[in-house]
Amino acid sequence: MAKFEVCCHKFADLSEYAYGVSILNESKYGFATVGNVMRLSLLRSPKAPDGNADMGHHKIKWAILPHKGALGHETVIAAFNFNNPLKLVGKSAAESGEEKGRRGILERFPIRLTGDENLVLDWIKRGEDDADVSTDALPKKIQRTVIVRIYDALGGMGRGVVECAWDVKKVSKTNILEDDLEEIAVQKAEGGATFEVQLGQFEVATYKITLEG
Repeated sequence: MAKFEVCCHKFADLSEYAYGVSILNESKYGFATVGNVMRLSLLRSPKAPDGNADMGHHKIKWAILPHKGALGHETVIAAFNFNNPLKLVGKSAAESGEEKGRRGILERFPIRLTGDENLVLDWIKRGEDDADVSTDALPKKIQRTVIVRIYDALGGMGRGVVECAWDVKKVSKTNILEDDLEEIAVQKAEGGATFEVQLGQFEVATYKITLEG
């Protein structure tokens, strides 16, 4: 009650058993909810140390998303997409001369997460220590790794399976610095590999996928 707002950079939700409303925002500052009134802070406009902060013209995006039932994965997905609209880079199948009816780029994406809908595959990147991509002065390793981060968005235990369309050597759970903590069992199959993940309430987990070769 002592807080006039809390930081919610993607969405805030007000729900009862059968019905609720989510307010989506594009990385604004915070929300305040009192009773049945929800307020979104659009600008900070501090006068110190910069007396001209936030002055001028602004473009702000926000949206109202009514839904059935309590807060669920639909709001999480909608808010993520609202902040990160999909951008396809490259030629379409028709432009590149690929045969008609071939699976689209989204269906051929080399990694995906299936399982409980409260789990979110937040980002995918190359390993910071890989010699072919590292740009800092820290020690480098002759390896090819892919880092994935998964989190629980709804406050409950979640189980899922990460599917990879690569030849995987091993998978490790890591800390934020990508240091190995424990090795994860990998199920290898023709055309790829899979491994299971289990996260607790609001847990954020990072996994390092080491590729063959």
